[in-house]
Amino acid sequence: MYGVIGEDRSDVDAIKNIIVRLAGDGVAVRGKGYSGCGELLKKGAAQLQVYERLKCSRFIVCYDSDGKDPAERKRALKQIFKDAGLKGVCCALVPVHEIEAWILADLPAVQNVIKGWAVAEGHKNPENQPHPKEYLEKLSEKNHRPRYAHATMNPQIAKHLNLEIVYQRCPSYRPLHDVVVKGVGNLGD
Repeated sequence: MYGVIGEDRSDVDAIKNIIVRLAGDGVAVRGKGYSGCGELLKKGAAQLQVYERLKCSRFIVCYDSDGKDPAERKRALKQIFKDAGLKGVCCALVPVHEIEAWILADLPAVQNVIKGWAVAEGHKNPENQPHPKEYLEKLSEKNHRPRYAHATMNPQIAKHLNLEIVYQRCPSYRPLHDVVVKGVGNLGD
């Protein structure tokens, strides 16, 4: 069973959908989204301990780098894991800029949620795009209805992403893949 926490509910729900796709429908995933990074950093260790008591054995914490140094964010996540004192496999997940970069890798997946989405190809280097959430919103303003709304659409789009493309184009996604597919955490690197 997986325990997932993140800065907000939509990130956690998107990650949960990806885990189910990678591990199979029978996998159990518990998740908690906070109202920002401050709450995540303050309450995350205690929530992970709750998940461990509920028999979770793989733990994922997601904290967007938001233009900051991803290594700094990873250190903050390592501290959460250290404070929690978990015995399971742990994954510090730090999407470069924002988790929306993963969507930029496979823009055609958006067509499954926003019908008539005209953008046909994903970005080759989506993690180089600053503010990917805002970039998706701007793309959406060009004759798309409904407009892109990350809070409600990201979990749905995650169900359609070509995860091979995301793996190739977004190195920040790979720790999630590895913890689910290989059972390998990333706190040692």
